Amino acid sequence: MAERALTTTGEGDPVLFLHGFPFGVHVFRQLVPMTAGRFRAIVPDLSDVEGVSAQAAAVRELVDELGIERCAVVAHGTGGRVAQAVAFGGADVVDAMVLIASPGPTGPVLFPASPDEALEVSHIEPIARVDAEAYLEGWRRDPRAFARGRAALEAGDDVAGLDAAMAASERPVLILHGEDDRIVEAGIAERLGAAIPASTLGFVPESGHLLLDDAFASIGPMIVEWLRARYLRASHDHGGVTMLQLERRPAWVDLARAEADDEAEPAVPDPTEQEVGPNP
Repeated sequence: MAERALTTTGEGDPVLFLHGFPFGVHVFRQLVPMTAGRFRAIVPDLSDVEGVSAQAAAVRELVDELGIERCAVVAHGTGGRVAQAVAFGGADVVDAMVLIASPGPTGPVLFPASPDEALEVSHIEPIARVDAEAYLEGWRRDPRAFARGRAALEAGDDVAGLDAAMAASERPVLILHGEDDRIVEAGIAERLGAAIPASTLGFVPESGHLLLDDAFASIGPMIVEWLRARYLRASHDHGGVTMLQLERRPAWVDLARAEADDEAEPAVPDPTEQEVGPNP
């Protein structure tokens, strides 16, 4: 693989970052620096390689060139299909895998007709103008390249024959998916999780296909911690605490805080007096 198409950062056990179509390596701009203190982050740019099978072949070639015998993979979007081809296609090199907004190995992935439209439906939270331009820059230079990549995916650029390997694998897999993903629907993530018994599936509320934009503050530290625990198998060093809100807060939390401003005594409900049971 050409040197210009590869970026490496940090030192330690290798983590391979595989981007998807059409957002490229820019999707990892926040996560890679976060991992670089503990891992060797390897980020190939596969934008000029069309087709999942061709990309998987390029990744295998890269792994061989770098002499990597064991690695973790973090993949976004259709890069997850490439990751599955590498991990379950016979090569015994992927020790742990994080699949973010990933489709399964088969079935079409439907994208809007233009990169601008694809970006518009892929996020929930606002994206900085500089990041939006970075996502779109390459496709604006060559609009026909976007059309070719989209056509390949919609035709079903599948990776067949992985079912048995996926079902038999004991390597850990973390699957993260936005509840509001309008590119890869939630049902696909559920089916992918069911196909890989060793996987853990988490849905992130109020997030779309660009999870690493919509919810990076939550899932960025989670991914690094998961890699530390499941890939490095390292004990927790108590280096810091990350607070995660895993579901929407009940209304009484904010109400209690508002009432507390007007009363001498805090109005936070006593947990021992709260009813616990199914929602009405």
